[in-house]
Amino acid sequence: MKKFCLIAVLSLTVLGASAEIKFKSLDNIKGTNVVLVDDNVQQTVKITDAVLSNNGSEYPAKQIRCDVVDGIATYRLNFKRLTLFKDCKVTLTVNGEKITINLQKNLLDR
Repeated sequence: MKKFCLIAVLSLTVLGASAEIKFKSLDNIKGTNVVLVDDNVQQTVKITDAVLSNNGSEYPAKQIRCDVVDGIATYRLNFKRLTLFKDCKVTLTVNGEKITINLQKNLLDR
């Protein structure tokens, strides 16, 4: 019973400590630009890969920029200019961990 309680507490701690990257904006000026915000980051953030999945195709990022100010990271990703957005997702590799953000859901909620 003690082991179960310990495992449950550790699992909740890990889930609570994981940061959530949120969609902020998307525009089509000089390419498709996606801005994401992470409000709970470590001192160093390293993005090694970013891929935009759209309508069954994948597009690697042309440019990746990450700014960290007061524990808030802003990720600016530039992709090939797209005119149609269907089943749109961005997959990032942040500090070695793959994270997928569903842009389509966020675009529909606006």
